[in-house]
Amino acid sequence: MAVTRVPHLWPQVGRLLATTCTHAWHAAHLYLMDSKPIPLCLPIRHGRVRLLRDEGAYFGKTSKRWFFGFKLHLLRHVHGRVLNVLLTPGNGDDRTAALALVQGVDGGITLGDSGYQGDACATELAEAADLLLITRDRAPAHRFVLSQVRQQIETTFSQLWWKFVDRVFSRSWEGLWNTLQLKVLSYNLRHAGILSA
Repeated sequence: MAVTRVPHLWPQVGRLLATTCTHAWHAAHLYLMDSKPIPLCLPIRHGRVRLLRDEGAYFGKTSKRWFFGFKLHLLRHVHGRVLNVLLTPGNGDDRTAALALVQGVDGGITLGDSGYQGDACATELAEAADLLLITRDRAPAHRFVLSQVRQQIETTFSQLWWKFVDRVFSRSWEGLWNTLQLKVLSYNLRHAGILSA
């Protein structure tokens, strides 16, 4: 199959990914959520970049640097499977994306980093999805335990980066979204033991 035809598989890839993102009823209701930047160019090109700007790409800031592109948001089960994935502009607020991430989750506990701090976000998640949000500011006495558990989602992002999720060659939003979904689908299938590493 030609690479140029891959973006046309967007609906099929989305359905396959949705199938691997289902939550088993007997599994623990403990989740991790986080976001990572998907830069569209190197910082040296920030002054002249126009790629996907009309589709929502924008400047965002991490704790380390500025980037131009999007943010990839993940909701991950504590046992490893990605349950939901979302792509927002680079300047999007993590707390706004949190409510969309937990759609389809029925109660439980989710751990988030400092991007999800604040009573408003915790209240929204409690009311909309019956989820208890735990962040470092809400449980300062348990920072070490939280950081140990949250290392799991960083491992997930590392594995996606190992599959070059941050190397963007797409020239359309659909192509980018399809590529990201394929990489998350591959991650879930490898986690389930269906694909080999």
